Amino acid sequence: MEDRIRLASKPAATPAPSVSPFRIRLASSGEAERLPFLEARLAYPRVTAKALRAVSDMAAARFYVPPAMLARILREADPVATVSAEAVRFEGFSACCSAYARLDLDDEALAHVDQRSSGTTNVDFGKEMKQALARAGPQADMTLRIGSEGVAIRHEGGGAAEARVPLPLRWIKGFAEVQHHLAAMEHRFSLSRIGALHFLRRLPRSKDDRRRWVGGAGGLARIAASPSSGAVPLKGAHRLAPLEPLCVFAAGMDVFHNEALGSSAWVLNLPGQRLAIVLNAEPWRGFSGDGGILSALAGGSARHDALLRARLNWQTRLDEPVLAEASGLRREEIRSGLARLAAAGLLGYDLARRSWFHRVLPFDLSRLEPLNPRLRAATRLVENSAVTIGADGRSAQVAGADAVHKVSVNADGHRCTCPWFARNGNMRGPCKHVLAVELTLHGAGND
Repeated sequence: MEDRIRLASKPAATPAPSVSPFRIRLASSGEAERLPFLEARLAYPRVTAKALRAVSDMAAARFYVPPAMLARILREADPVATVSAEAVRFEGFSACCSAYARLDLDDEALAHVDQRSSGTTNVDFGKEMKQALARAGPQADMTLRIGSEGVAIRHEGGGAAEARVPLPLRWIKGFAEVQHHLAAMEHRFSLSRIGALHFLRRLPRSKDDRRRWVGGAGGLARIAASPSSGAVPLKGAHRLAPLEPLCVFAAGMDVFHNEALGSSAWVLNLPGQRLAIVLNAEPWRGFSGDGGILSALAGGSARHDALLRARLNWQTRLDEPVLAEASGLRREEIRSGLARLAAAGLLGYDLARRSWFHRVLPFDLSRLEPLNPRLRAATRLVENSAVTIGADGRSAQVAGADAVHKVSVNADGHRCTCPWFARNGNMRGPCKHVLAVELTLHGAGND
């Protein structure tokens, strides 16, 4: 059994410098295993503590949960912590996986850093950790420690430590899918601190699945029952409740929207940090079941993945135009490769920087495919020679169990005559018949 992480000793009472001094200490391989990824004093302890509570509360929230799944899901409410050269991130999903929360701590949020290196761990924020976070005052001398063993905090009011736990399997799919949503989001409007506070206070506290349309003008929010230019659809508005307690500390809020998938991101700009809640279009619709990355998994290229993965060895941020110039790959090849790397837990997407960032979640790509029944079903169709490609190379017929379905695949999307596509369209990724065609075309292209 793994030991629980030890609390960091309280730092000497010296004033925090105006500029954060970052020190990286080289160590032998044995010593490196014992060093934490991060040990630092926080510049805004009260704000960061409340934001961490918000991420933890999101992981324990249940917006839509079938009764048979409740007990299992409550055992899997575990935030993930990642340390990199440009940010420290905490993230987690609601129990139903329809909402995702992430706290990004920039350099400004760290008053003094004793140790910093890249790494990711997954912990369960229990009662003791939440109580310790709640006791952190505005002037608390609070130390945050993140390591392979878990996460710990300490301040003069006490401390707590949480040991590493396994990453929930349903989150593996969710992490990949939510990055796919984020990467295609566009900024819609910004709210001032007062505008954001008024907006959040007007939202329902209990379950409310009415669809609203939220727009912004002059830093204030407009909420309407019908769509208008630039407005963002919002259903299940109670999922944004964790943001309200932090709004008084925020400079404002930025709102993003993925028009194709209907998802949205609501980002509070806090001192030296950002707290985002990303909502899927429907409260019952978990990110883990969307399937938006399935086409990338079906049509990926090992050579392209290797070219892109090599870039991770020396830079923490990946910009698509820079990658195109450095690798010689086309934009669509890069996007497909980045989606596959995100699915493998190697990439996340940062809305504020409009770029991908490197991280290493504790799973591998081979574990992802068995978790996607559509991809497994598509593979069986190909193995059973059920796919007949048309002469134009963009249409096909796929023999199903009860009927032959017509499929078209092109740069603008895909279509299928099956009932699944009739219900979902392009909102939840490709159906198994489209995937089977993509697998067949990709296999032919590799011959």
